[in-house]
Amino acid sequence: MVFLVLLLFPLTAIAGEKVSGMNFFVVDQQSWETGDGSGYWMWHGEGVQHSAEGPLETSSIECHGAGFWSKDGSWGEGICVIGADDDTRTIQWKEDKGEKVGHWRDVTGTGKFAGMTGKGTYASHSLPGGRHFNVWEGEVTLAE
Repeated sequence: MVFLVLLLFPLTAIAGEKVSGMNFFVVDQQSWETGDGSGYWMWHGEGVQHSAEGPLETSSIECHGAGFWSKDGSWGEGICVIGADDDTRTIQWKEDKGEKVGHWRDVTGTGKFAGMTGKGTYASHSLPGGRHFNVWEGEVTLAE
C-alpha cells in the first residue's frame, strides 16, 4: 500500500499545467492621503486577459482592490473575475509592502472552471491615461 501511495504522489504533484500571459486594463483609481507621505487607494479595472501559455483562453477580466501606500511602497489586495457568462473564475490577488511581484490564487470557478485550482505571481505596470497591465505566470489544474 505504501508503494502505491509513493507512486501516486508524484502524479498529483505535477498535475498542474504551466500558464502565463498578460492582462490589459483601463483603470479607475481613487486615493486619499492619510498623512506624512502615506495614503489609501482603491481601484477598479476592466479589460482583457491574454493567455500566452497553457489551457486558459483569452477572455474578459474585471478587478477590484484596495490598499495603502507609504514611502516604503504600496500594498493591497483584491479579486478579479475572469471569463464570461457561465464560465468564470475568481482569483484573489495580493501585493505585499514594497514587493515588485504580487501573488494570485484561484478561489472559485463556474462552468468549465468549476473545481479549478491555481496559483502564481504577477508584476504590475502603469501606463499613461489610466491604463495598466500585468505580466503573470503560474500553474493551474482544471477539474476533470
